[in-house]
Amino acid sequence: MFVGKGFQNMPPELIQAEIEQAFFEYRANFSEPITLFWSSGRQAEIINALNAVLAKWGMVPENVTWNSAPTNLAQVQLAFAIPSLFASIHIGVAGVTITALNPDWSRADSLVQMFGSSLKVLADTVGREFQAQQTTLAFHVKPTAKPFRDIVSSFVNAKTLDEGNTATMFGVSVYYQDHVVVMDGSASIPGGLFMKLVRVFPTGAHIGEMAKVIYEDEVIALNRLGLKLQ
Repeated sequence: MFVGKGFQNMPPELIQAEIEQAFFEYRANFSEPITLFWSSGRQAEIINALNAVLAKWGMVPENVTWNSAPTNLAQVQLAFAIPSLFASIHIGVAGVTITALNPDWSRADSLVQMFGSSLKVLADTVGREFQAQQTTLAFHVKPTAKPFRDIVSSFVNAKTLDEGNTATMFGVSVYYQDHVVVMDGSASIPGGLFMKLVRVFPTGAHIGEMAKVIYEDEVIALNRLGLKLQ
C-alpha cells in the first residue's frame, strides 16, 4: 500500500506532524435510488430510524433539515447535524454522504460507531446496499524545519520542472487502482503542505475496516515526508 516510484525510501528519523483543518468524508451510492421514499412521503421513516440511533450523540429535532423546494432530484436531500462530533449526514435519492470536521484518531472510536450504526440503520430502513464506497481524508500540515518544497522535490524531477529555481512548491498526485495520494502546497498555511488521501472500498466493507486502512494510509504518507502521526 502506497508504494510507487519515488516513495520507497523512508527517512530514518521522523518528527511529529502538526496537522490542522482536517476533513473526512464518506460517500456511497445506494444499490438502487430511493426515489420512492420521497414520492410517497416516507422520509419520516428515515428520520425516525436515524434519530433513534443518533440520540446518544445529542441528536435533537432542530438538527434535522431538508430542502423544501428542490428543483431537481439531486437537490432532494435530508440532512442530520451531529454537533457533538462535528459531523453531518446527508441523504439523497442516489446515496449518502457523511462528513466530520477536524477528525483526529483520539475520536476514532466514537466516529466509527456513529458512522457504522447510522449506515446500518439507513440500509435496513431503505432496503438498499451501499455501493461505490469512497472515503476522503484531507488535511494541512504546518511547516517543519526542512521546507516542504525540498521534501516534495525528491518525488519529482525538480531540475526539469524548475529550470530557473523559482518554484516555491511542487505538487504530487499518485494514482493507484483503489486509492489516490495528493500532496500540494497549503493555500491556508504559509509554507505548509496540503494532503488528500482518497480510497475506494468494495461493497460490504465496514467502516471499522475502512478506518484501519485509512489510518495506515495516513501514517505511511506522512512517513514518506519524514513525519509521524503520533
